[in-house]
Amino acid sequence: MARNMRLCNRLTQFFRDKLYLEVPSPDTDLIEAGLLDSLNFAQLMVHIEQEFAMHISPEDLEFDHFRTIAKIAAFVATRWLGS
Repeated sequence: MARNMRLCNRLTQFFRDKLYLEVPSPDTDLIEAGLLDSLNFAQLMVHIEQEFAMHISPEDLEFDHFRTIAKIAAFVATRWLGS
């Protein structure tokens, strides 16, 4: 749980500092709120792969994994070996 909170904080910081987007909460639906368009999604994928030294395969590209910061953190936590 603490690991996911740290990941949520890091991802929230990415949205704020790199995408210039304020996400109200880790459970905000990024797609419904219009925060995650195709360009931001591509930037997010690159950031995750670089920041966490992991590869996101085409099979992993299910939008449900990326709807909220909390879901993104859970996705990263299951695939990332570092922390």
